[in-house]
Amino acid sequence: EALIGARITDREAWIAKYTSKAASAVSVPASSSEALIGARITDREAWIAKHTSKGQKKLKVAINGFGRIGRNFVRCLESRGPACPMEIVAINDSGGVKQATHLLKYDSILGTFKADIQVTGEDTFTLNGRTIKVVANRDPLKLPWAELGVDIVIESTGVFIDEAGAGKHLTAGAKRVVITAPGKGEIPTYVIGVNADDMTGLEPIVSNASC
Repeated sequence: EALIGARITDREAWIAKYTSKAASAVSVPASSSEALIGARITDREAWIAKHTSKGQKKLKVAINGFGRIGRNFVRCLESRGPACPMEIVAINDSGGVKQATHLLKYDSILGTFKADIQVTGEDTFTLNGRTIKVVANRDPLKLPWAELGVDIVIESTGVFIDEAGAGKHLTAGAKRVVITAPGKGEIPTYVIGVNADDMTGLEPIVSNASC
């Protein structure tokens, strides 16, 4: 499921690149024609539709560290719409639910987030009707990833960037970890548009390069 989800995301990004308003500014290989690009878009859209059926279970995502990078991830994921194969189920933020929701809604650079955000409890809020749990624990080993069935942790604290640190999320029950900073040691780095196609989806910990 993690591999399928990663491939869907990659194909969606490719489609967006060639169908955006700025598509005319995108460098298209000389060997490619508009008809060929169109055919590839159609083919990839069909593949996505096939693997994102209404009954497909979405990948559960948790965010560790709800600074600007963590909040930007939420905005990006939400912009993909209901067909997105991932959903956010938890956020680890020491500031609590009120601070997390306020900063998510209002950003001094990106402006007001056009989403319905409602605080529903001492440790929960809803984002466009979907419940997200907010926890506050600086020790990844004590986070409820197993209890929540977390598939992927977005590690955006900038602290746990080696195998020992990021690996604590795996010990806590998560299946995969994506670091939003350069990883240390043998952690592989993948960047969309550069080498994302080399990713197998089986790597327990990866880096998405620098924020």
